[in-house]
Amino acid sequence: MNLKGEIRESISLDEDDLSDVEDEVFIRDGKNGFKLAEELNVKRPLMAPRRRSGKHESGSRLKPRPSCRAWCKPCCYVFLSLSVLIGLIILVVVLVSIYPLPLDRLKDWIVSKANKPRNRDDRLPCSSLKITEIWAINLPNLTTDSPVRAIDVDNDGVEDVVFGFGTGENDHVMPDDVFCPIFMGMPPPCNGGIIALNGRNGDTIWKRWLNDTIFGVHCTADVNLDGTNDCLIVGVDGTIAVIDSRTGEDVWMLNMGKMNVFVANFIDDRNGDNISDVITSHSYLEDKTSGHIILLSGKSGREIKRVQTPNRSKTFFMPQLLKQNESSLMVLFGTGTPNSPGNLSVVPINDLESLENKSITLYEDKFKGVLTQPALADITGDGVPDIVASMYNSTVVAIDGKSWNTIWSYTFTNGVTDMSPTPAFFNLDEVPDFLVVYQKYDSIFHYNYTEVIQLSQNASTDEIANLQKNRKNVISEKPK
Repeated sequence: MNLKGEIRESISLDEDDLSDVEDEVFIRDGKNGFKLAEELNVKRPLMAPRRRSGKHESGSRLKPRPSCRAWCKPCCYVFLSLSVLIGLIILVVVLVSIYPLPLDRLKDWIVSKANKPRNRDDRLPCSSLKITEIWAINLPNLTTDSPVRAIDVDNDGVEDVVFGFGTGENDHVMPDDVFCPIFMGMPPPCNGGIIALNGRNGDTIWKRWLNDTIFGVHCTADVNLDGTNDCLIVGVDGTIAVIDSRTGEDVWMLNMGKMNVFVANFIDDRNGDNISDVITSHSYLEDKTSGHIILLSGKSGREIKRVQTPNRSKTFFMPQLLKQNESSLMVLFGTGTPNSPGNLSVVPINDLESLENKSITLYEDKFKGVLTQPALADITGDGVPDIVASMYNSTVVAIDGKSWNTIWSYTFTNGVTDMSPTPAFFNLDEVPDFLVVYQKYDSIFHYNYTEVIQLSQNASTDEIANLQKNRKNVISEKPK
């Protein structure tokens, strides 16, 4: 064993010596005194002497350098992945903008397996609306702040159009006997009236001129028993009348003067003559404490009952009827003005004579009055209409029509309204939603705008979910 090791060591030493000799041959020439190279006919070296290096250096010299292609390949993959991801995001955004999908529908899809199946037809939103003009007319010199009522006045099977109108505040400029012949081409009266247009072609069926601008029209009761509902009208100068919807003639008319403000509606018969009667609120402008609730005979206009409002407050609120059950009929009324405190209250119609003592206050505002009618809709699922009111003080409040408890309220910032909420189904649940309109004014920056807002509440028979606010659009306007 030792002999073999010595032989290997000897061979290794001989190889090292031979390597040194070869290097010496390449480095030295005959001029340096070494004759061995000339004798061996060895010429000048053709290459530089070899370097002897350690094993680690020889190993590093054998490693190839990474090429640019090796670095570019993963970078290309990353860039391609990002491009595909961004493209998908853009595609989703474009598709959602073209075909919007309500979040409520996604929610229904997610929880549909957990919930019980619905026994109703799904209410799908309209994706597009197409408007076709049937007819158009021009009514020169006329203005209107009246609602438009649809009623078949000529008995042709097609609903006609009935609304009130005015001619502007011309009675303050010149006398009627001067203004009417010159500007309207007719003798007095010409300050306003009510008109019926044919629903087929827009032709005038009849027009009734009055000495008042008509702003309130209700055509929900047949007073003269001719088979067609007649129209209760209210004017800005204290006119209140019932008009025969077939002829345009008045059944009866009261003119209480400019200082008297009425807001009226039909109610079921209260005096036993089987004809719908009229309930109206009344205030006298020159008296700060002059509010009344008045019952009038629908047949003749005769006053049946007059009661003072609580605290003798003014009222510009149209009384409403709320039916809790077959034996309980309630009257909703509001008090106050835009600059004085007021309440929203309720009283049984049979206790109307004791209005101040028997009324229940549902909502109170210590700074502004309650001016607009609430919407009546069942949002709790108990079969009784609930009360959803948009207050003048920027608050929308929902009140249970059975217990009179507040369900929810929502307050907007620095807004006012004189419009009632509009109930509708804006999402896919079974609870009515509400559209409200508020006007906002800024006296510092001198701008005003209107917000049209949807309020949606998900409710069931067991619980009331949180109120959701969806601001649909904003109409901005800057005064010139």
